[in-house]
Amino acid sequence: MGIWGISARSRNWLGLCNISWRMSRQSFKQIGRRTFSDSCTVKIDDSVLPVLIIGAGPVGMALSILLTKLGVKCAILEKNKAFSTHPQAHFINNRSMEVFRKLDGLGDEILRSQPPVEFWRKFIYCTSLTGPILGAVDHMQPQDFDQIASPVSVAHFSQYKLSRLLLKHLEKLGFHMVNSEKHEHGSIGEREIFMGHECIAINGAERGVTVTASFLSKGKYMTRDIQCHFLVGTDGAGSSVRKSLGINMRGEKDLQKLVSVHFLSEALGQYLIKERPGMLFFIFNKDAIGVLVAHDLKQGEFVLQVPFYPPQQKLEDFSFEMCKRLIFKLVGLELADVNVMDIKPWVMHAEVAEKFLSCNNRIILAGDAAHRFPPAGGFGMNTGIQDAHNLAWKLASVIEGVSPISILNSYELERSQIAQFNTALSVQNFKAAMKVPAALGLDPTVANAVHRALNDTVGSILPSVLQRTILDGIFSIGRAQLSDFVLNENNPLGSARLAKLRQIFEEGQSLQLQFPAEDLGFRYRKGALVSEDDSVLNVHEAPTGRRRDYIPCSEPGSRLPHMNVKLLSNPSSKEIFSTLDLVSVDKVEFVLIIAPFKESYCLARAALEVANKFKLPLKVCVMWPNGSIDGTGRSEAALTPWKSFEEVVEVKRSSDSPSWWDICQMTERGAILVRPDEHVAWRTKSRIADPIMTMKSVFHIVTGVDCI
Repeated sequence: MGIWGISARSRNWLGLCNISWRMSRQSFKQIGRRTFSDSCTVKIDDSVLPVLIIGAGPVGMALSILLTKLGVKCAILEKNKAFSTHPQAHFINNRSMEVFRKLDGLGDEILRSQPPVEFWRKFIYCTSLTGPILGAVDHMQPQDFDQIASPVSVAHFSQYKLSRLLLKHLEKLGFHMVNSEKHEHGSIGEREIFMGHECIAINGAERGVTVTASFLSKGKYMTRDIQCHFLVGTDGAGSSVRKSLGINMRGEKDLQKLVSVHFLSEALGQYLIKERPGMLFFIFNKDAIGVLVAHDLKQGEFVLQVPFYPPQQKLEDFSFEMCKRLIFKLVGLELADVNVMDIKPWVMHAEVAEKFLSCNNRIILAGDAAHRFPPAGGFGMNTGIQDAHNLAWKLASVIEGVSPISILNSYELERSQIAQFNTALSVQNFKAAMKVPAALGLDPTVANAVHRALNDTVGSILPSVLQRTILDGIFSIGRAQLSDFVLNENNPLGSARLAKLRQIFEEGQSLQLQFPAEDLGFRYRKGALVSEDDSVLNVHEAPTGRRRDYIPCSEPGSRLPHMNVKLLSNPSSKEIFSTLDLVSVDKVEFVLIIAPFKESYCLARAALEVANKFKLPLKVCVMWPNGSIDGTGRSEAALTPWKSFEEVVEVKRSSDSPSWWDICQMTERGAILVRPDEHVAWRTKSRIADPIMTMKSVFHIVTGVDCI
C-alpha cells in the first residue's frame, strides 16, 4: 500500500486509465476539435450506484442536488463526522446565485438569510477598528440591484450556513445522513450522505470504479468497498481523489501562509454597524496587522486573517489568549465578550489540476480539488459551483444513454479554460490588495524574502531562537512605518504615502469584490458548442484586475442573456420569469429560441425532427415581441405535428428598452440553441439553406451523438 492506499495492482490499472484517457483525447483530435462521438454509449448496471461524490462541501452537495433533479441516482462520502462551522468562503456571485435560484428557491433563502447589503458593501482600511479610517471602497453599484443583467443579485453568506441550506434541500429530496457507527454493514445506496468515511483507495475497470472507504466503528477502523459508474472528487484543495490518481497541480504554490481566527463578539458587531459597517477591514498599526472578515455583523461573527511564517512561528504561538490580545490590538480597545471559537492555519495557492478527468472519464475532479485560487474576488467556491452546473447535465446525458461518455471531455475543455482565467484574475486581485500596504511603506516582498532566506540559505543553520528574533525584528521595523509620528499629513513622508493611498482607491487599483464581466460574461471557447470562428478559440481578453461591466451576448459558449418574459397564452398575467427559466432544471433538455417567422418555424421543425429521430431532448421556444397578444394557434399550425414548444412574449421595462434580439446582438431572423446549463450551444443569424443537415451537424458536434 502507498501513502494514499493505492496498491501496485491499482497503480497499474491507473496507468492504463491514464493511457486510455490520452488515447481518447488523441482520437478526439483526429475526428475534429468539437466532436465527442469517439466512444460508445455507457451501459448502466442498475445494481451499481451511478455516481458517487467524494466530499460534502458546497460543490459536492450542489452537484448531488442537480443530479438528483435530473433523475440521476447518487450518494456522498464525507471524511469528517460533522460539518465544519468555521466560516470560509462567503461571497456568492451572480452566476452561482442564478444556479441556486432554480434549486427550489434556494437563492431566495440565501437572500433572506444574508445580512443587509448596507452592512457588507464596503471594504474599510483603517489603523484600528476604533481608530482613523485610511479609506473606504464601496463595491456595490446601482446596476447590481436592478436585475437587468441577471434575475438575482450577489450575496454575502458564510459557507457553513450555505452548507446547512444545501443539506436541508437534499433532505427534501430524500437524502439522509448516515453515521458510520450505525451503518457498519451493507452497501451504500442512493440519496445517502455517509459521514466519517474517508476514501483510501480507488480501483477501476472499463465500466466502473470501486472506492474503498475507511470509517471508525465501535472504536475500530473498518473498510467498505463501494461500486459506482462515475466518481466525482469534490473533496477540496487537499483532494485525496486527486492525489490518489497522481494528478499534479500547476501554477504558483505557497503565495502566502496565514492563520484564520474565528471569533464572536456581539459588542464589536453592534459598534461596526453603527460606526463603520463593512465586509472586510484591512487594519494596519504599529502593534499588529490583519484582515478582518465580518461574516455577520448582526450576529457578531468574524474571522481574522493574519500572516503566518513557520517554522520560526509555530501554530502553538497562536493560543486562544494570544489571539484575543491580537484582536484587542486591531480593535483598539479591549472587549469583554470576545469568544475565540477556532484557530486554523491555511496556505494560499494559485493552481489548476493538469487534468480534470481520469480513467476513461470515469473519475472527475471539480471545485477546489481541480483548482485552488487566492480568496481575492471570491472565485474559489463560485467556480466550483459552476463546475457542478456544467458537469451535471453531461453526466446525466451519459447515464441516460443520450450522449457517449466522451462528451465528458467537454467538461475538462470548458472548465479548465475558466479555471486558468480565474486563477490569473485572482492573482491579479491579490497583488492589487498588496498595493495598499506597499503604499504605507510595508513591502510584503521584504518579509517574504527574509523568511525564504531564513529557511533556504545560510540562515537555516542559525539557532531557531535567533531566526525568530530576526523575523520579529523585521516585522517591528515594518510596523514602525505605521506609527502616528510617520503616518500623518504633517510628516512629508507620511503625507506622500497617504496621497498615494487615496490615488489607489480613487483609480480602483485596490482589492476588488465584483467582476461582472467575468462573473456573467465568461465564455467557453471550445467544448460542447459550435464555434463561429476558429481563429478566436484560444483567445481570451486578458484579465485587468479592475471591475468591468457585463455586456450580454449570444455567442456560442456564452451564458444565455437574461430578459423578463411571460407566457403568450396569458398576456394579461402579471407572472413574469427569466429567459434563463426557459431551460429546465428537472430534465436534460435543449431549447431552441426562435422568432415567429416562416423560415424560423422551418428550422424549428427540422430541429425537432432530428431530435426525435436521434432521441435528443429538445423544446422550441417562440419569442414574440413586446406587446404581442394575438399569436395563439400560429405556432401550433406552423410546427405541426410537433408539440414540444412554448410561446413567450418579451416584457420590456420601458418602450425604449432593447428587444430580446437586440440584447443578444442579433436580428429576429436568427435562432439560438441553448444547452441544459443555460449556455449557448449554437446560433444562426440568417436563413439556413438545408435545415435538416445543419441540425444533424449541430447536434452531432454538441452532444456527440452520431447524427450524420
